[in-house]
Amino acid sequence: MMKTKQWILIGALVLARLGSAHAQELDGEAKKKLAVAGAAVGKAINEHDIAALEKLWSPKLLVNGPNNHVLTRAEVFDAIKRDQLNYEDGYKSTLEKIEFYGNIAVTMADETLVPEFGPDKGKTIHRRSTNVWQYADGAWTMIARQATIYDPDAKHY
Repeated sequence: MMKTKQWILIGALVLARLGSAHAQELDGEAKKKLAVAGAAVGKAINEHDIAALEKLWSPKLLVNGPNNHVLTRAEVFDAIKRDQLNYEDGYKSTLEKIEFYGNIAVTMADETLVPEFGPDKGKTIHRRSTNVWQYADGAWTMIARQATIYDPDAKHY
């Protein structure tokens, strides 16, 4: 119960910070760059391009991964190097929602992939993802990501 209260408090503080940010509103060109950055992340993961990801991911990146662990950027890089993020024909990500909060953007997507490793090797996996991006110095950097595996046939309401 205490952990739930802590997460609610943390979430409220984050939302308050985002809502009170006095960041400059982004122009259309800056918003268009977000799609380019998102595509570049997918390409870099598929190509194991750590150098590209170092530019696209914040050094403080946190990932709440589909393996039910919170990972740092360094840990995700290690997983890439160990071929744990290899997918048959890459992965498909369908952007469903994007909201801008000053220089912060939150994207939500549906992802479909077939891993080439682990217990689900060769099986089609569906994930829901949320990415948090920050715009600074003319470029988008991912600062947080959450991905959850789900059953597309399960409906809660």
